[in-house]
Amino acid sequence: MITRSVPRDPDAPDPGLFGPSSVTWHLHADPAMWIGGISALHLQALHPVAALGIVQNSSFEDDPFGRLTGTGSFIVATTWGTREQAERAGARVRLVHERLRIRDPETGAVHRVDAPDLLLWVHCALVRSNLHAVLRGGLDLSARQADRYVREQRQVAALMGLASGDAPGSVADLEDYLCGMRPVLAATAEAMAIHRFVARPPLHGLHRSMRPAWTVASRLGYSLMPSWARESYGQPGIPAPVANTALRAVRSAAFLIPRAKRLDFPVPVLSQAVARLGKSSIPSGRRLSEQTRRP
Repeated sequence: MITRSVPRDPDAPDPGLFGPSSVTWHLHADPAMWIGGISALHLQALHPVAALGIVQNSSFEDDPFGRLTGTGSFIVATTWGTREQAERAGARVRLVHERLRIRDPETGAVHRVDAPDLLLWVHCALVRSNLHAVLRGGLDLSARQADRYVREQRQVAALMGLASGDAPGSVADLEDYLCGMRPVLAATAEAMAIHRFVARPPLHGLHRSMRPAWTVASRLGYSLMPSWARESYGQPGIPAPVANTALRAVRSAAFLIPRAKRLDFPVPVLSQAVARLGKSSIPSGRRLSEQTRRP
């Protein structure tokens, strides 16, 4: 399941799965990642069995932000946590998934939530959505670094229960996988229910003030999906040039939020990592950009 690396110096600080020299370490700190997470929800719902699984096993209607913040907590733990924290987060996900089943009301078939084909779809949809969000948001990332990010995410696939080699190892492999999945995907009744909910979740009390921001984020996330995915839903979304401009504006505004407050949500794992590894480990898009320009 999880392949451990060569034993490290026990006195050295634990860099976790990736460490500050990875693309993942810096890319996951980009504010556009949150738009990528919303985009992934729209995209993942196009898998009929995955959509059934969300409707049957998720409390998304009662907790609009639960799935998004839950995914955020997992990403934070696996990106900046110690190896123990990352593996513990993976173990929690696997424990939950292995208990859940998906029942097809039409055929009576029962599917496991942790079936490899479903795990692979969820993984690839999220990786693709995150990568496209930061690229279209303006992060200076080379093609080589994008490939490296996809390859690094194989370690997360292993934490979810997949064999790491089963997940794509390059952007080309990732796009080939998504293209091959198109005959399987459809905007079923469950997918449309999830899509409508993500577009306009019920917000109560103090959360009502988030309505304008959420509407913008959801429309942007939807518009970042591949054109064939938007065609499945029957809605074109925001034109690409407008979506890119809006995403860059949202990203720039997010950078005005103090780093500690912005990156310690939903849990302060990054602050712990910086305390453990030193200030040179603070994620920086500039550092990735400098690597891009190196020969």
